[in-house]
Amino acid sequence: DSRLLAQLRNIALAAQDRSEMHAIIGVQRDNWNKLCHMTVNMTTIAAAMLAAMNSGIGSTSLSMSVAAFLLNGGAAGFMYLASKYQPSQLAEEQRTASRFHKLLARDIETTLLIDPRLRKDAHLYMEEATGRLQALDVGFPLPFKPNGLEKFPKVVAPSVLGPVADLTETEIPANNTNGWTDAITKDLQRTADKLQTSDIAKYVRAARNKETPSKRLAIAAPLFAVVAALLSLAGCWPGIQLAGVAAACSIVAVLVSSFSNGGQIGMIFELYRNCAGYYAEMEQDIQSTMRIPVCQREDGELYHQRIALQLGRRDQTPLFLSEENSVGKLF
Repeated sequence: DSRLLAQLRNIALAAQDRSEMHAIIGVQRDNWNKLCHMTVNMTTIAAAMLAAMNSGIGSTSLSMSVAAFLLNGGAAGFMYLASKYQPSQLAEEQRTASRFHKLLARDIETTLLIDPRLRKDAHLYMEEATGRLQALDVGFPLPFKPNGLEKFPKVVAPSVLGPVADLTETEIPANNTNGWTDAITKDLQRTADKLQTSDIAKYVRAARNKETPSKRLAIAAPLFAVVAALLSLAGCWPGIQLAGVAAACSIVAVLVSSFSNGGQIGMIFELYRNCAGYYAEMEQDIQSTMRIPVCQREDGELYHQRIALQLGRRDQTPLFLSEENSVGKLF
């Protein structure tokens, strides 16, 4: 069907275009992270040096106190913006989006080159490709404001890499046709159940554990900078010697900011969330495939091999031993 082929190529072209856009924006946001981190460090260290010099000259200098106040205030503003938008996390979002858009485009191109009898029913495949493209658009928005992803979500969930599977229909048993045997079907069902209880839960838990320290560091860094700025300003009054304390608060602020933004805690959180999303998308794919008539599915042996390779495992039955704690070996 030439119309169907044209529609699939349109989806592939759109996915390639999205991949390039996300890659460009990812580089830009990574540059933001580096520039912001460098600016905050230089500004806060300069403020700390001025405050330390001011405390060592005996009498408080008004100009040095005001300069330290302005530098600490500016650093606090930069820290607040970095804490709110998490540039390292934004860059990781775009890198992941670029990768999966590129993967979608290559999957469509590969599908158009091989024997159609080995792939899923053409109309079902087109609906799936369209759903994957739309899900990626929602899961990884290009703008960070508005409609951007929450940097500190109340509920940590796997990232969305594909359409949500409709699990209301019952599974269709294998009938030893189209490469689908009882052994392959049971192994894939077992794999989907294990992914849900082990790999997905493990990475969601890891992301949740990273979110709490990331949130605390995001609050602490600008707070210390604000305290340093206020102490520097208070040192202008006669008889009040707070410049040394202001210098100490500035140093603490730059250390906390370096650990938070320089250590890219937000990027690590996003990385764990995307790992959970990767395995969740595989689990959804297996569950939805089991509910398609066998004659309309991808060849069973090839599908089993593809799942094994995506998990970082050898194509064997069973894919994993019962005593293993997790299925995935890729991450």
